[in-house]
Amino acid sequence: MNMADRLGHGPKRDAQRQLDGTWYVTVTAPRYMDLLPQTVILSADQYSRYCDWRNGAGLIQELLGDLSLDQREVLMTGIGAADFARMFGGDDE
Repeated sequence: MNMADRLGHGPKRDAQRQLDGTWYVTVTAPRYMDLLPQTVILSADQYSRYCDWRNGAGLIQELLGDLSLDQREVLMTGIGAADFARMFGGDDE
């Protein structure tokens, strides 16, 4: 867990297990960013690795390399692809 999360300034996270065994992980960016919550759907195996990442077992790209970059960004920060593009612009050289 990073320092912002430890101090309560990081994104808020909630996970709900579905009847089919998948997990809906909803992440809300820090309040000052005024962004809508984002949800990533994870399999049971992915959710286990997500929990490992949250507990400091490794880097998210190593533990959840099967997720897209956008999905990993949502899990880390709560910022979705559209919000990221709006806030930081397109690809710069």
